Amino acid sequence: MNDHNDGLWQGGSWERSDCPLPELPAVHIPEGPVRPARKRPRPRRRRWKWPWFAGLLSLIVVLCLSAALLERYFMGQAILRHWDRDGMPSVGEEQPQDEKLDDTPPAIPQAETGTGVTVELQPAQGAVLPYTQIYDRAILSAVSIQASTGRGYGSAGSGVVLTEDGYIITNAHVVAGAREVKVMFHDNRTLPASLVGFHAVEDLAVLKVEASGLTPAQFGDSSVLHIGEPVAALGDSLGYRATFTDGIVSSLDREVEVEGVTMSLIQTTAAINYGNSGGPLLNRYGQVVGINTIKIVTEDGSAEGLGFAIPSRRVKYVADHLIAGEEIKTGRFGFSVNRIPVVGGGLELLIVEEDSDAWAKGLRAGDILLEADGAPITGFEDLTRLKLGLGPGDGVTFLCERDGEQFTVEVELIEA
Repeated sequence: MNDHNDGLWQGGSWERSDCPLPELPAVHIPEGPVRPARKRPRPRRRRWKWPWFAGLLSLIVVLCLSAALLERYFMGQAILRHWDRDGMPSVGEEQPQDEKLDDTPPAIPQAETGTGVTVELQPAQGAVLPYTQIYDRAILSAVSIQASTGRGYGSAGSGVVLTEDGYIITNAHVVAGAREVKVMFHDNRTLPASLVGFHAVEDLAVLKVEASGLTPAQFGDSSVLHIGEPVAALGDSLGYRATFTDGIVSSLDREVEVEGVTMSLIQTTAAINYGNSGGPLLNRYGQVVGINTIKIVTEDGSAEGLGFAIPSRRVKYVADHLIAGEEIKTGRFGFSVNRIPVVGGGLELLIVEEDSDAWAKGLRAGDILLEADGAPITGFEDLTRLKLGLGPGDGVTFLCERDGEQFTVEVELIEA
């Protein structure tokens, strides 16, 4: 073994097990009787004068209050700087009254729509990968995004390569209000971006750069995720490029209200910070199953491991419509169900709206929904996940039961 440990500092002798401890100095005790020490006269105790003591106490109080106020001021400034840098919506964080997340599309060149590009969700296949391999694969399709407003400040975020010819998916709030957007790739190449589509409510945007030979990410299906499943987040956390964090799926179909809009999101313990916005949430196979979007922030810093991502099912629906140049609308089934499953499985219909396609197709209160598009319905969450990838006019085939008899019906969603 190299005694110098490749030049690393070894520490002092007190940190090395092969060095004996130094002997303690001996204490010489004289022989013979021990005599008591001579008592010294006790000095007179000095009395404190009250005005002088009160003044000292007041000075200490003033210094403590000043230190507390300065600490609160600088902490507040740090929060504002992070918010300005990314604009990541943070639930629970107290934002200044005069500052609000921008929801206007970026004023950058418009890219062509209607090109036929879509997001393909691949089934989970192959061997489960270690985190090192997940990172090596994901870093090739992860990008850094710099958005400049032209007013002396901007924002920074992350994105995911969708196609080899330069389609990029990111969060809408990363590029909102920008006058210039640049995309940096893993090889440090930087290219200007144009806008394909932008939707503030869904918090998704599609960009386009003029490039070829890029490495597109593989998107997985978020509907097959399970709570407790390992995931990882990749992005420019607090400006540190390509930061990789691991965690688990904490919850699915978590309804979170952001800027007055309720979103159905994946909750994860993987650390998501300012700058992670628009970056990928990855499953065990290295597939993108979500786009990181928000985090929980509390004023006292007590919130930990509360990050959220847009499920890939919803990402596909929104991105496909943005690329096609189509309007994005939210669909609903037109009926309500009992959230408690019936014995044996399925959900009972409580109300069917008369102006819905479900009513027109013959569904009524009391019917039981057993399957949707061939998949068993085990809970209310199954319908929520199914609806993420659908819009008005899209159809779902339900296997239903009424009075012990089963029948099949195809129901189209109506506009919310």
